[in-house]
Parts: sequence; structure tokens; C-alpha cells
Amino acid sequence: MRNDSWTREALLDHLQKAVYLELWTIPLYLTAAYSLQVPGSDAQHPPTLTPVRSPKNPNRSREQLAFNNIYSIAVQEMLHLELAANLYNALFAARGHAPKFTGDWAPRYDRFPPWIGVHLPVQLGPANAPQMALLAAIETPEPKIDPPPNGPQPVYDSIGQFYKAIEQGLDQLWDELYDPAAEHRQKSEFADPSYPDDDYTGFSAVIAGDSATARKQADRIVQAIIGQGEGSRGPFIAPDLRPEDLGDLEDRVSHFARFRMVQAMLKSGGPLRTYPQTGSSGLAAAQQQLNLGFTSLLVALEQGFSGTADLDLDSMWKLPGQIVAVWAAGGVPAFQYVQGSAG
Repeated sequence: MRNDSWTREALLDHLQKAVYLELWTIPLYLTAAYSLQVPGSDAQHPPTLTPVRSPKNPNRSREQLAFNNIYSIAVQEMLHLELAANLYNALFAARGHAPKFTGDWAPRYDRFPPWIGVHLPVQLGPANAPQMALLAAIETPEPKIDPPPNGPQPVYDSIGQFYKAIEQGLDQLWDELYDPAAEHRQKSEFADPSYPDDDYTGFSAVIAGDSATARKQADRIVQAIIGQGEGSRGPFIAPDLRPEDLGDLEDRVSHFARFRMVQAMLKSGGPLRTYPQTGSSGLAAAQQQLNLGFTSLLVALEQGFSGTADLDLDSMWKLPGQIVAVWAAGGVPAFQYVQGSAG
């Protein structure tokens, strides 16, 4: 790899790309999760995370088990999105910058983010074998043969290597960029909707305090993103990087391992029940509502993390019904940003 030194501009660019990357995963995972026809659910009553550990549980089904694994990853990616945006703001909010979520930074699903050198077809789709292979590829741990990054690079071999580069940039520029007295516009909302006033992690989602304290928090944030998801080498998340609630069994296991569980279910038990892609007269309207709802979310994120408005997540919690409505109408959710519309 090239030996380039870190600059403010390079680290700003990488942190914006980290925000995009975490946002990019969420519709992919939600689309697969809500494609599942979980018994007792429909467009008016989308499936929910329902513990079904006992084989005698009346809610137990292959579809519910698969939903639990995929949806729990999507929730954790919401946390990762918040962590990436907080890290961006901890260093650059005081310099007049804010993470972007709309326009050119709205997610697109025709390819991997171009700064990650993975050349696989990308599409939104149901929880079937090809799509689960794609989702597992996104979360595949960094290969041991990957060399360490040597300064900022235009393309990285893996997501894990990309985050190692960010760690290197923080090492070089933290003392220069972090201002403990600045307004950092950080949030602590995405941990889990069941815990609206508290982090469900074992560490703070907010970076604050003197430089040394804040730097330790920033390191934990990067380690959490890597260790829970796109860099974990083992099936289990380290105890200090996973939820404090010991009942959250799925969240003890890395994202890659959870996707591999669903792949194993497909291999051993055959296809899961998903909505057929047959189309209907209501598909266009359902898709429009999802696109407008997703656009509202992107605008809310941009306004919330820029400090121009409170972070309003109402559009986030409306997405499940909008996603299932598209599936129930016989289509595949598109998640298209509607330019010039707040939804």
C-alpha cells in the first residue's frame, strides 16, 4: 500500500465514508428481515424480535428464528451509525462540518461502496441463499493476510482494514483535532428502542471529557464497530463490547456468525417462507410511501447530527410497516432517496 500521511481532510473523508457504510447496511438487512413471512405477522403487524429459545415456544418457527438473527444485526447497525456520526462530530463539529446522509451520500444499492475493494453484485432482496451470501460477505472478518494500512488509501481490501486505517488517522491527529470545550452534537438514541434513555452497550456512545478520556471512548467506539461486526474474528463478541442485558443472546454473537446461522438454516432445512415477488396494483403506492419515509429518515439524520433540529426518529420506527407493505404488494423494497422531499 502507498505510504501517505494523514491530514485533516483525509480523516474527515474517512469518517464520512464510515457514516455512509453503516447507513448502507441497514436497508440491506431490514429488507431481508422483513421479507420473512413470520407466522402471525402481516403488513399491518410486522414481525418483531421475539425470543423463542425453547422448542416448545408456540411462537417458534424457522422464520422467527431467522428474523431474530437478521433484525438484531440491523438494530446493532443503527448503533454503529450513531457511533460513526458521533466520532465524526467529536472531531469536526467544532470546525463547521456535519455528516451527510442525503444527496450524493444517500445509500445506493448497485455496488459495494467504492472504497471497499469487494467486487460482488449488490442488490436488495429477500432472505434466500444468494442474498444471505451477500450479507455474510459484507460482515466477513478481515483476512489475516491483509497488510496494515499505511496511511489513507483510496481502496481497502476489507471493511475491517478500512476501520484500522481510521484508527491510524485518530492516532496521528486526535490531539490536534479534539476540543473538549466544543459543542460536539453527539447523540445516544440508536442503542435499542427498548432502552430509549440509556445505552444498551457496555460503553458510552458519546465521546466527551478531557482529551485522554475522550480518546479512550473513541477507541472503544471503533473497537465496538469492528468487534461486533465487520472485523470480529471469532463467533462471540467480547464481553465488554456487547450488551449488558444477558438476555440478548443474539447480540453476544458477531454479525458474521449470525448470518452464517441463517445460511445454515437454509442449507439444512430448505428455503424460508418469504413474500412472493408477483407484483400488484398497490405496489407503486407502497413503494412511494417507503421512499418518502426513507427520505424523511435521511433528512432527520442530517438535521439531527448537524444540530439544526432535534433528532426525530419517528420515520425510523415507521419503516417496518412500509417495508412489509412493499413485500406484501409483491415487490422488492427499493429505498430510493427522493431529491427535494422531506417525506
